[in-house]
This record gives sequence, structure tokens and C-alpha cells, in this order.
Amino acid sequence: MKKLISTMMVCGMVLGVSAADPAIGRLPNGTYYLKHEIDFGLKAEAAQELSPVGASRRPVDKARLLRLHRGVRDVVAAHTGADRWLKGEELPARVAVEGEQVPKLARSLKMKLNDGEDAAQVVEELKQNGDVAWASIVKLHKPTLTPNDARWTDQWGPERVRADDAWDVPQASTTERVAIIDTGVDLTHPDLASRIVYNRGFGGNANGDCKRDRRGGSSIDHGTHVAGIAAAIRGNSIGIAGVVNARIMAMGCATWNSDESQYYICCAADAINDAVANGADAINCSFGNSELTGSESDALDNAQSAGVLVVVAAGNDGMNVDSSPSQGWNDHSWPLVVSNTRDTDALNGSSNFGSAIDLAAPGTSILSTVSTNYSGANANGNYSFFNGTSMASPHVAGAAVLVKSMNPTRINGSGIKDCLYRMAEDLGAAGKDASYGNGLLQLWPSFLSTLKEADAFVNPDFNFIVNTGTYNIPYRTIASAIAGTSSGRTLVLNGGTSSSDYHYPAQTISSPTTLRALPDRSVVIGKP
Repeated sequence: MKKLISTMMVCGMVLGVSAADPAIGRLPNGTYYLKHEIDFGLKAEAAQELSPVGASRRPVDKARLLRLHRGVRDVVAAHTGADRWLKGEELPARVAVEGEQVPKLARSLKMKLNDGEDAAQVVEELKQNGDVAWASIVKLHKPTLTPNDARWTDQWGPERVRADDAWDVPQASTTERVAIIDTGVDLTHPDLASRIVYNRGFGGNANGDCKRDRRGGSSIDHGTHVAGIAAAIRGNSIGIAGVVNARIMAMGCATWNSDESQYYICCAADAINDAVANGADAINCSFGNSELTGSESDALDNAQSAGVLVVVAAGNDGMNVDSSPSQGWNDHSWPLVVSNTRDTDALNGSSNFGSAIDLAAPGTSILSTVSTNYSGANANGNYSFFNGTSMASPHVAGAAVLVKSMNPTRINGSGIKDCLYRMAEDLGAAGKDASYGNGLLQLWPSFLSTLKEADAFVNPDFNFIVNTGTYNIPYRTIASAIAGTSSGRTLVLNGGTSSSDYHYPAQTISSPTTLRALPDRSVVIGKP
């Protein structure tokens, strides 16, 4: 039976739309968006009036929400945190709550519009409403894949970033989660399936699985390829080895864009929020972003507050990120932006560059998992070579989770980012540069083993009111670290995000203590 296709006029152009696909509009600047959906955040006082989050919480009466605009058909929760708030349920443990005030993540909602409305117009009117903190269209993002037909006989990325050496240091935990916000992940792929512990669909995707039709070509396979680079099963006698042994969150955001004849990624803000609420330790976004919407900026705030690192592709336009279709990623301080290198360490000519680049990683002729879209499952899995910063980014996302897995309770967020910078190989101009950022991704076994052994981190350059001994908030003195830990502890004396060498005064230590230092910076105790 043929699928019925309708056509509609959108901003002066005709788009063919499958009956099952959301309607898509296009702004004059070329940005695609969902025509009948708007992301918005309620102001804190309005949300608290509807339902506080403490003992007096209750299901939200939607009547006030439905009056926010005349064109609204429904107001829904598109991610777990908001869903629980609307139902009057307790929020996920990962969502920080202060008193009865509703946190930003929980009051980030989605408005469904009537068919005759256009989100591009309604969003401007909604911003004027006194109950609304922000409102934005739901943009579609093009995956940053560069098509490639070249055939290689082996993976080269994991070896170049020293992942194969890092695997000699057993992870302290393998329960960390990497969220793949993309076009969907093949939930049945034999090199991925047993690692997928969470899947959810957004936009035009029902459940996080890759789309199983012939429309999107390589854009169908994009999310599956990205997931394999980060966390494909190692040592199972088939396919490839991902950077890290970790759990995969398949956040499928595929929406068909008939004007470009491929799947785009949308509802990224909802997916980020949902990944944060459901335990992600790192989030990979292998797609361009020309300008952050309010919802996306808010979601990145939420990820940063929760210590969840967001790794993004720099884009494949061969230009400065800040002038490219990916410039929006540099509008926020939290995303870690990754450029694409060849096996010679040269920057791929298609890779974006500039001051926004944080790290470089292998992204050229990368072999990884692809989906079994058109037939039954293949017992040995399907694989292909792709190019692009889309392939570089999950090398870093996998590495980020590997760093965290060495000492999960003492390293997160900015600490993970700092460890990746410290281990990076300085290529190009000395120091941070426009091609490699802080350097080429590296995973030093000696660095990772030291992180793993730490019972507490120490750094005299930090002056917090409360010192926790984590990498991010280390103890200031050896004496305070000893007092705060049990006998037999191992103290790492140059943890924390400070770049100097370290000099401690002479010490008298009267209980069993091992003192260690990370290998990239010296530590002196007593006289130099």
C-alpha cells in the first residue's frame, strides 16, 4: 500500500510531508522548525502557584496553561522532569530542588498549536506573556555527517587516542551513561543492544530506535554510527570496539525534512533535559546549531548545573565556527566543541576551526556501527566508514565517560573537562589554537590509574568554604585531607582545575597515607 503524501505551503515554499511526520516550517534565513510546537519555560512564581514541588505538590491544573495563547491546543511535558511535575509527582533525584520552588528543568514545557497556527509567529506573542520566562521555536538540526565511500581495513581512532592503552586500567564502574542525541540508534544491533539501557523518542521519532525506511540514506544510520564510536561492545568477537564500556541512552530525535530529503534532528532541548533527569554522565550532540534557542540554552544550563558534560561537533563547513552553521554551540560556555582530524593528525579540510574549538579527535574514515534498516537483524552487525566532526565528537564523549568511570563519586562535569584538557596532546601552535583547541584527545593510562586510586584530591589554590575532596572541590591542605578521610587513604596532590605546579610545606603524617601526583604537573613537599 502506498503511503499517502500531502503537500503544504510553508513560508513561501512547498514541502512534501508524510502523513506521519510533523509539519515543518522554514524561516527566511533557512532555519527549519516544527510548525506546530513551541518550547517554553514558566516563570518560577507562576509554576509554584500551579504546583510547588515540596510536600504540598499536586497535579497541575492545565487550565491556566491553556490560556497562555489563543492558538494553543495542549501543553505537554516532553521529558521526565516536566512530566513528573505536571503529574504532581516527586522529581527525579538528579534534579536539584530548593524548598518548594520548581526548578528550571521541571518548568520547561512544550506547547502544541492548532493546525492553523505558525510557531514562528506565536512564539513572539508568547514571549510577551507575564507567566512565560522564555519561549522558542523547535529548530531542526542537520547531522554533521560528511558522506564517504572509502574503505579501510581497521579502526584507527581508538588507537590514536590511546584508548587501547587506557583499557589496561580497569574501570571502577561500567554503569555510567552516555546519551546519544541524534537520529536514533538501532536498538537491535548486536554490537550495541545489550548496552542500551534507556531509549526515548522526540519530534518525529517514536522510541529512540533508528528510522526503518529508505528515505533518509546515511542520515538514518547517523545516530547508530555515533553510538558505536562511543560505546560499541568490546571483546565480543564481532564488529568494532567503542571507546568506553558504558551504558547507552538512545535519544532519537529524527524528523523527516522533505525539502532536504534527509532526517534532521529536533527537540534537542527536550532530549538534553530528559538525559540529565535520567542519569546521563555525558551527552553527545553530533549536529550543527546556528543559534541557540531559549530552550536549548536553558537545557545546557541544566546539564551544567547537574555536572553532565555536553560534547558537540564543530561542523563540517571548513570555516570558523563563529561564522558557521554551528556557531550557536559557542554561545554557551558549557558545550565541549570538537574538530575532526585525519590519521596523519592533520585537521580535515572540511572541519570547522577557530577559538571555539576545545579538543580535536579522529573523525576521518571512521568505521562504526550502522543500522539494519531494510531487512531483519544481522547476527554479525552492519558497519560502514563515515567522515565528519560527527565522528570526532563521540570519541570525546566516550572518553569523558571513561574518565568519570575511574572515580565516579569524585569526578564530574568541569572536572571531566579539565582532565581531558590535561591529557590532550598539544599539536599545532603551542597552547590552545584554532585547529586543535587544547590538543588532540589522549587517554593516558598513568593519568587514569591515578584518578582511579584517589580517595581525595588536594589543591592549595582552591579556597572554598566547604572542601569535599572531589576533583572539582579539592581539599586545600594535606592535613585537612587526612582529617577528612580514613586511614590508608590515597591523596592526589594536584587535582582540580588550576594549571600551576604545586608546592606544599613540610608535612608530619602520623597515619598510613599514600601521596600521589597526576603525571602532567610536578608537586614539591617541603623545600624545593
